[in-house]
Amino acid sequence: MNIKLIEYLKDFLAKNDIDGLIINSTNEFLVEYNKLELNSRYHLTEFTGSTGEVLFTNDKIYLFVDTRYHQQAEKQVDKEYIDVVKMPLTQSFLSALTEHIPSYFKLGVVAKKTSKRFYDSLEKVLQSKSSSLKLFNIDPVSEFIKDSVSDINYTIFNVDKDIAGYSPDEKFQFLKEYAGDKFNILVTSLEDIAYITNKRSYDFDYCAVFPAKAIINNEIVSIYTDCNIPYIGDSFKVLPFSEFEKDVKKIENSEIYIDNSSLSIYDYMLINKNNKLLPSHLNLFKTVKNEKEINHLKYCFQRSDNALKVIYDMLSSETVYSEYDYYEALIKSMKENGALSLSFKPIVAAGSNTSIIHYSSPSKEKYLNDGDLLLIDYGGYYEGGLATDTTRTFVKGVPSQEQKAAYTSVLKAFLNAYYNKYNKKSSYFNIDKIARDTIEKSAPEGCLFAHSTGHGVGISVHENPPRVSSSDVSKTKIIENTVFSIEPGVYKEGWGGIRLENTVYASFDEDKIIMNSFSHFPFEIKLVDLSMMNDYEKYYYMKWQANACVL
Repeated sequence: MNIKLIEYLKDFLAKNDIDGLIINSTNEFLVEYNKLELNSRYHLTEFTGSTGEVLFTNDKIYLFVDTRYHQQAEKQVDKEYIDVVKMPLTQSFLSALTEHIPSYFKLGVVAKKTSKRFYDSLEKVLQSKSSSLKLFNIDPVSEFIKDSVSDINYTIFNVDKDIAGYSPDEKFQFLKEYAGDKFNILVTSLEDIAYITNKRSYDFDYCAVFPAKAIINNEIVSIYTDCNIPYIGDSFKVLPFSEFEKDVKKIENSEIYIDNSSLSIYDYMLINKNNKLLPSHLNLFKTVKNEKEINHLKYCFQRSDNALKVIYDMLSSETVYSEYDYYEALIKSMKENGALSLSFKPIVAAGSNTSIIHYSSPSKEKYLNDGDLLLIDYGGYYEGGLATDTTRTFVKGVPSQEQKAAYTSVLKAFLNAYYNKYNKKSSYFNIDKIARDTIEKSAPEGCLFAHSTGHGVGISVHENPPRVSSSDVSKTKIIENTVFSIEPGVYKEGWGGIRLENTVYASFDEDKIIMNSFSHFPFEIKLVDLSMMNDYEKYYYMKWQANACVL
């Protein structure tokens, strides 16, 4: 624990007359995968998960984590100083946070690291408790560690039209048709910037984006960045990042499209109140993939499947390898098969570590022995800057009957969710329900399905929308050519876990919706118990294996 940082933050509370402060995991661009050296929550807690926020008070430090990180947080933090708040699957951070805030509490938030959507919801809840919010334009942890996202030198490259499907100028024309004759779109999502410009960078860990913001009107797309960007298109101009705030303030008596989930409350407060604000749907443009993007993803996943074959070679060897050996071999194989970067840090977990859903520390001392499970969750970026994401669970040697039962339960959940007969009224919620119901009926006692069934995949490996979960946000109709994962899993602490993930796209055939997997990696035959399957499931399983890539 950094005791000096704790004392510094206590002094910050006292000087600013507040009772607590939210310490964020993200940066000023509200990214999911923030570099650890720029992650304020990490500097305070040493917890390395991609998500998880902190409530810092004089008396307590609360770390809020969802079900993916319960075990990981317990292992990584110093519990003398930090209370881990383990949120159940259906609970939001907002809900859990407000349970730990008493009445008449003065809470500080960092304006540049808080979305407008979250701020609005939090403000309503605190008002009901006679508590208040205070905004800060600086993050005291960032001030303490003296580091910045702008300290990175970014190399920007172009995505060819043969991969992207459309040029930036053509995408701008689509926006004009959508938005009307006179409009302004405020763009603060890095993925949206990467999409509209056909530009990518791999200088930021597990991302294909670069720091920039944009103002789009019916005449021009203004990109604000300090990066050296190659020519974008005739409809684009590049300006210094410092000009963004001034140009936002210039917009008056106009309609401005904004996305409350990616717009920080700091940027929102720059907007003149005489403007009319409307919800932006720019993120849907990148969510729906065109034919060339889908064809490119097929090629990406083909190479990604080939990369995973090294795991089979190691499993069949007489050599006993560690988690770290498998991890290193996988990354090497991914690069040899064309990956230019990783879309997230691969999860390589052996034995009981497979129960840690987002296990992130492959060990040189943890060896895979006969009868142990091995869970591999991995993904990469290729020429098009679109992510891949696949998970497989293997076994070394002969599996136990419990391992086979757990694996077959998860396999049944995937097969039923993937091959189900969907129609144009079906929702992403329906996909989750099919997978969840299957596991509830067939999983061994104590094995829990503790995460959502899937998420969107695109420029970000966790693209939103869509979401495939049991929450209301997933109760939207499946959209043609959306790309998302189907990844059921079961986990039992101290025993292990099973997860099987394939990234798919939804195609329409008259009234039918058909799931199409990008990955064609086979399932682990040794772990399949056919006696647990009905005739339809057996047929689905045989169909998958018959079309799987050759090992």
